Amino acid sequence: MNINNDFEEYLLNLVSVNEVELYRIIKYQLGWEDEGGNKIENLNPKNRKFSNLTLKISKIFGDDLSKSFPFAASIEILASSWYVHGDVQSGITDRFGRPSVWWKWGPAQSINTGDGLHALARLSLLKSDSLSNEALLKALSIFDNSYLMLCEGENLDINYQESPIVKINNLLDMMEKRPGSLYGCCFQLGYLSMNSNSFNDNDLEKLNKIGTMVGLLEELQEQNSILTDENLEPEVFHRFASKKKNIFTSFILEDSDPSIKRVIGEIYFKRVLEEPDLDIIKKTISENKNYLDFYNNLVNKYKNEIENLINNLEFDKEIKSKLKILSSNET
Repeated sequence: MNINNDFEEYLLNLVSVNEVELYRIIKYQLGWEDEGGNKIENLNPKNRKFSNLTLKISKIFGDDLSKSFPFAASIEILASSWYVHGDVQSGITDRFGRPSVWWKWGPAQSINTGDGLHALARLSLLKSDSLSNEALLKALSIFDNSYLMLCEGENLDINYQESPIVKINNLLDMMEKRPGSLYGCCFQLGYLSMNSNSFNDNDLEKLNKIGTMVGLLEELQEQNSILTDENLEPEVFHRFASKKKNIFTSFILEDSDPSIKRVIGEIYFKRVLEEPDLDIIKKTISENKNYLDFYNNLVNKYKNEIENLINNLEFDKEIKSKLKILSSNET
């Protein structure tokens, strides 16, 4: 992923409010500095996943990317707020290959930093000088609705954590909201940044759905990686270890005979899951020949849905083609 240097300068200026430690912690979270305030030369691309997607969407609809900087900054800072709060909530000690804000500064400072990031994310939208009042209200509405959907998803995720069985459809609904809502926000704000004087609510609604499906697919792939990857990122394994529900356990608890359900159920009665528990689940999944077909069919279903949604957009063929390529590359 390429880092846009002009955008980096914009984002850094946005969060450099004053010398209060809050903003040093924010710079740490956004990947520019280490815990001692020393500059980091090589930015982890994962720190810019959502802003990069928003900039890519913007480029499909226009050439002046600077118009999209407030939007891209807003969604990236919002995502960081989500990460910081989530790390406190779940006790995640590592984020993007280094200690999380919670682990370095403690829960109180981490919660405060997450709140500060949310405020900065919203203020970023107000920094745009190219928006009409109508477009600004639309941008704020998109932002707030996306964050509310994310909060709904978090609520479901927390509730499901201790549930013995979570049905597949319920899990997918949670995934659409968490993190699908943030991807939907990227697609909408990217489009709006280049069409602030002529945006169409119907197109925004469809782009939101496309983005949501892209986010759901990425979440499916991340969950499935727990079965396939040898070296999981700490934050991914931590979700498994803390009994957060995933697509393969929902499938096996719906599809298997009572003896297998009993084995998996006993694992999930533990307080914290460990590597040997994952090994048992991997073995159980490998013996269930239906899971791979189920997973591939589910992925293809959502990919086809994305393509159909793009085909129904009222844009020219070139824009639709670029949206298809982008959506395919993201998933």
